[in-house]
Amino acid sequence: MSRLTSITGWSCGVFFELNSRDPHAVDDLLQTMYLGVRKTRPADDVRDPRQYLFRAAWNLLHSENRRVRAERSHAVSCELDDFETHADRSNRLWLEDDTGTALQQAELDRALSQLPRACRVAVLRQYRDNKSYKEIAEELGVSVHAVKKYVMRSLNHFRMHFNAMDLGDSLERNRS
Repeated sequence: MSRLTSITGWSCGVFFELNSRDPHAVDDLLQTMYLGVRKTRPADDVRDPRQYLFRAAWNLLHSENRRVRAERSHAVSCELDDFETHADRSNRLWLEDDTGTALQQAELDRALSQLPRACRVAVLRQYRDNKSYKEIAEELGVSVHAVKKYVMRSLNHFRMHFNAMDLGDSLERNRS
């Protein structure tokens, strides 16, 4: 930006500070202007670099101020008590649908029942009980490496099972 200042004889930062509706956006405006000037090439030769840079700064500032004005016009002032009243009213409209959760749990139980006992125990201890591989290995009486294999085998089984379900659902929808 110091190069812009040396060319123009005025500081773009000061110009943005004095005229911006958002005084915290000065650095962002300077960066945007710098990148814009580097990226775009004027169609004709620039006769007056100061005027060219001033016009670029003015256009950028104008569009930014318009954006800030629009953003502020969409903001609604609300007291805390009013906000809580609106939140309570909207929360009463929200209904929790537990049918999907029950179906998901049933399908997970079905997939778990298809696994060998060691794989089922390893994956449940790992993800449900947050046990380490070493603790699971001690419980099962196997090596840590074997526990890792059991967990990986279980995860692969879940992936295959649920991907097959998704494929079946999409085929059913295509037939309908």
